[in-house]
Amino acid sequence: MTASVRASRAVSSPRRALRALCVAALLLAPPALVLLAVEAEPRVADWAPADGVAAEQARGAAERLRALMDDGDVRAGWTSTEAEINGVLASAARLVPGMRGRASLEADRMTVEASVGTPLLPSGLWANLRVAFADADDGLHVLEARVGRLPLPPALAEAGLRFGLDRALGPGSGTEAMQSVAGLAVSPEAARLTFRTDAEGRVPLLEMIRARARGAAGASARELAAAQLAAIQAAVRSGRLPRDGSFLPYLAFVIDAAAGQPGPERARARGALYALALYCGDPGFETVIGVSLPGRMLGARNGCAGTTLAGRDDLRRHFVLSAGLDAATSSSAAFGVGELKELLDTNPGGSGFSFDDMTADVAGVRFARTFLAAGPDGWAALAARVGDEGAVLPSLAGLPSGLSSDEFVARYGSVDSDAYAALVAEIDRRVDALPLHASARF
Repeated sequence: MTASVRASRAVSSPRRALRALCVAALLLAPPALVLLAVEAEPRVADWAPADGVAAEQARGAAERLRALMDDGDVRAGWTSTEAEINGVLASAARLVPGMRGRASLEADRMTVEASVGTPLLPSGLWANLRVAFADADDGLHVLEARVGRLPLPPALAEAGLRFGLDRALGPGSGTEAMQSVAGLAVSPEAARLTFRTDAEGRVPLLEMIRARARGAAGASARELAAAQLAAIQAAVRSGRLPRDGSFLPYLAFVIDAAAGQPGPERARARGALYALALYCGDPGFETVIGVSLPGRMLGARNGCAGTTLAGRDDLRRHFVLSAGLDAATSSSAAFGVGELKELLDTNPGGSGFSFDDMTADVAGVRFARTFLAAGPDGWAALAARVGDEGAVLPSLAGLPSGLSSDEFVARYGSVDSDAYAALVAEIDRRVDALPLHASARF
């Protein structure tokens, strides 16, 4: 996954939302004031990149939100501390390059600041946003807002927020999303969002987030994934797919199965990658695409559970989950999620930051892109070329593994350091040199 490949990726939903907010503020302002909105320096300057603590805070906040969306008591709302919110913002910056943010909580307001730079804006330019939300029990209200040196009336800032939500969640959804917020209770210790529900007891904002995620995965691809899962399990029962050894037969199987399925070619490839991520990766991938792994395919009945990549089951999971996530998001999210997982592992009790795991992540993303680009005419040749693990995963020699937080900081400083970037570039180079990707045509 080279820098040029990352730069060419389609813009992800979080990035679209950020860009939409910037564009809205600029479009709604008179052209003569644009120079006041764009600055040469980021306002969020004293900012630290994500580390293990930030990744843990983001995971905790995400798990509570997921629980609320699935079966939680929406009347209780969603609560986060200032540290958790900042952990989420620091972690989000690994998914949306060019963004940095921070939040602060006071007795009567929650203030969120963001600085957005390259690659979302030309090099050397920053869009600095600052929005303060009021402590209120009658909805979500902006107290004050600023874009660069330009102050915005609260009503104009709320219009920009609705515009951004429209771009992120779908036309017309901005107003409905904001109206689903019943209130924001703020103290220096925590902020709590409460929600209004519809006649069926659901929260429109949360339902829109869920629908947006599943819509991005593609309805046809999700249906084809379910068919692929059934085919995989049938092949396991008949002995055509192994229960141990290399997992590569599963990789070749889903490529061949996609070739034999009806439907749009891209949906077939995405469905195959989704099925592989669920069956050979983690049933929790369901939350990304909205397709569940049936109970009859779990535990000892799952044939892929005993297979490996480079002799390790964790590398298999990294590979297929990153491939599936890239197919679902078409963004830099797969690499960022893998990176955050490694940061989580630097915490006490974790397995440590492992660049060999990251290599499997990058290789999975690269495989997904090669599969999607090959098209049906090239799938047979692609399936034939995945018979050797050396074609899909490069050498892991010399890549540090199991680094604790202190060891990672001593060697690399942070995920924003030149030393870290150099090692990631070396991983990219190794993956790009794999035989599987040597030619763009099959």
